[in-house]
Amino acid sequence: MIVIEEVDKSYGDLQVLRGLSLRVAEGEVYGLLGPNGVGKSTLIHLMLGFLRPDAGRVQVLDSRNLERVRSRIGYVPERQRYHTRYTAREYLRFIGRFSGMPADTLNERVDLELRTVGLADAADRRLMHFSKGMLQRLGIAQALLTDPDLLLIDEPTSGLDPAGQREVIDLLASVRDRHHTIFLCTHYLQEVELLCDRVGVLARGQIVAEASVRSLETSGASVLIRTSPLVLEVRQRIEALGPMIRAESSAVRIRSNTPALQEAVLRALLDSGALVFALEPLERPLERLYLDAVRGESGAEVFPATVAQPARPDESPNGSIALPWAPPTTPPAPPSARTGEGDTLLNELLGRKRDDDDTPKTPEQ
Repeated sequence: MIVIEEVDKSYGDLQVLRGLSLRVAEGEVYGLLGPNGVGKSTLIHLMLGFLRPDAGRVQVLDSRNLERVRSRIGYVPERQRYHTRYTAREYLRFIGRFSGMPADTLNERVDLELRTVGLADAADRRLMHFSKGMLQRLGIAQALLTDPDLLLIDEPTSGLDPAGQREVIDLLASVRDRHHTIFLCTHYLQEVELLCDRVGVLARGQIVAEASVRSLETSGASVLIRTSPLVLEVRQRIEALGPMIRAESSAVRIRSNTPALQEAVLRALLDSGALVFALEPLERPLERLYLDAVRGESGAEVFPATVAQPARPDESPNGSIALPWAPPTTPPAPPSARTGEGDTLLNELLGRKRDDDDTPKTPEQ
């Protein structure tokens, strides 16, 4: 679905992408992690054909003519703007008319996607009265309106409160179950853990680490089991289960945890009559992958990606990995955004328009 090879992109003297290569298979949910300002939005704009690469190849939906396939792509930008005097239904109908759908089909699609994103009851309310979370859901409805083959989603929960973030994540989980291919840009680890089959980390202009989310889930993170007070005999019995176990007065730590080891410890605790209050991860493999990657540490690529990828654009992918649901956790604070990149992007777009306007047109054009 997406093939990017050795792509460079600069805005004036600011080089954002440096030989970036990436492949996404049909039906896959791919999460791109990276600090603010690292070039995630630039990459999406290259896929949409809004920008041109300085070097390299961008191919989407088996085509390098990105304008030709743009109608098969749904796009949710990070910053959405609306004419707020529209109602939600009016807005989607207005946007949908650009797709060329017959009026009856368009009306059906509008009603369907308003229900999908939970806005059916607010369909005839003016957008000026919508919360930011409701506007974000409206943007997802707009992206789904033509039932696209590919969804490009840029920072879907940016600026939302925790409740709004959870609503959008739950919504995207339901969209994922419709088997769209999804490319998700974010700097929140939680979104990747809950939604994605595979993850890549963008730093220093390249994909510096990549892994399947499932391989990260089984990579042996440490956990802490909080319990009622444990007598010495119980602690000794639990520590005898393995060298990676340390029993404390009211807790048990398991390093390099496995499901079998965790089950054995929990069973021993319950058999001893101890109460188990909580099971807390002490280390998140995705967080470690991300932090090592953005810091440039050598251990960043220790988790191999297991989703089969086509060796050439015309080869068929072998499918995607289903990700089981997991409880949310709080992501680490991202590095500061790079200042000025929005200005350089605007200059790039304006410069491209001037170049297009100055290009002589053939009679066919």
